[in-house]
Amino acid sequence: MIKYIALLLILLAACAPQPTPPKMEEKEVLKTDVVPEVAISEEVVEVGGDMEVPEEVPPSPLEVTGREIEPYTQLGCEKLLTDAEFAKECGKDISGVVVTYRVGTHNCFVNMKDRANERLTAGVTLTGYKDSETAEIEFDRRLKVLKVGADKSIGERAYTSPIKLVDREEMEFLRDEFIVEGGTDTRLCSKDGLIAVMRIVDGRLS
Repeated sequence: MIKYIALLLILLAACAPQPTPPKMEEKEVLKTDVVPEVAISEEVVEVGGDMEVPEEVPPSPLEVTGREIEPYTQLGCEKLLTDAEFAKECGKDISGVVVTYRVGTHNCFVNMKDRANERLTAGVTLTGYKDSETAEIEFDRRLKVLKVGADKSIGERAYTSPIKLVDREEMEFLRDEFIVEGGTDTRLCSKDGLIAVMRIVDGRLS
């Protein structure tokens, strides 16, 4: 009897469901193996209605340096000599000459040329100095360098360039704080014509 009971217990134990072993959990991933995602966001800053936006400041105007009175601002470069005056004094038809004007920092240029032959040119250059004393010092320096004397034919003092070029005449005169240089191709305007032109310019400065 005892044998039967023991056998029965063994059978029951063998037939009893066996507990299933726990499943292995997935291997924990080390934090060092993961590359963290970095969220890149573009920050937009809105300007509220109460926020002041600085206005653009325009650049300050350039300061006026040097002499305040420039020859061309007082006279107008084109007023020193007209094309009609040049044509008349040089014995040309006004339609046959071209007169142009150009302004420099302290200079005013009047350029003349023959319309049919642009290689025939003449010109008057007016240069303004700080004051009449400075202009006179410069004028005297030129006389000394050129070893030439001056006369009173034009302006306060004048001289004809001693450097003689073929078909070319040049002269200068002093008037107040201005030195005026004139030159011409004699095929466009004669020496006498140039003197007359320079006197017209001098009259505008007086």
